[in-house]
Amino acid sequence: MSPWVPRVLIGVLTVAIGYAIYSIAVGEGGPRPAEIGGVNDVQRIFGGIPQDADALGPADAAVTVSVFNDIQCEPCARYQIEVVDPLVEEYARTGEVRFEFRHFSVAPNETTLAAIASEAAGRQERQWQYLDTFVRNQDLARRRGVDDELLLEIATAVPELDLDQWELDYDSPESEGLVREDAVLAAELELPAQPAIVVSGPGGQRVLTETPAPDQVREAIAQVS
Repeated sequence: MSPWVPRVLIGVLTVAIGYAIYSIAVGEGGPRPAEIGGVNDVQRIFGGIPQDADALGPADAAVTVSVFNDIQCEPCARYQIEVVDPLVEEYARTGEVRFEFRHFSVAPNETTLAAIASEAAGRQERQWQYLDTFVRNQDLARRRGVDDELLLEIATAVPELDLDQWELDYDSPESEGLVREDAVLAAELELPAQPAIVVSGPGGQRVLTETPAPDQVREAIAQVS
């Protein structure tokens, strides 16, 4: 046998093995880039804070801050990162305030796919991690569009989220129903199509509209405490 034959066979085997590994990694639909960013920041902000559905923070907190926001709106996403997240660190992690997230579409449609996906994660006490991971990947959502594949990739980035259960809850009419309930509440409050915050406590309620600044929220918390 010619000495170059084994070398040819080895080369063929190497290519075949490499192709098999590539196929397993990317699946039948082609490569799925690991582009989800901000995961460490999200876990730093929310990790260890108790959650229940859309609520974040201790259930017995005297003050509740309800955030009405649209996570598929780019300016609204920046508001979530630049204003809401620091307030969460300041008040929810210290146990002073309980936060609630209300999905408030600023577009004509009452629901969005990302809102429904977030509610599905909330069934496992991971809604805030999911929605915050989504808003930190707005560039990716804009490039690729918001579809089931992207939403699943976001879910994969959320620690300790049971993906099979999440997919069942994402397809459940109950998750969309929760989003619609938030839309009804926003309509009852007559909120304009911008991020808003409602602060409630023993001293009453303050409705802050038109992307309220952090100091406005802090002042409202002090007033109702």
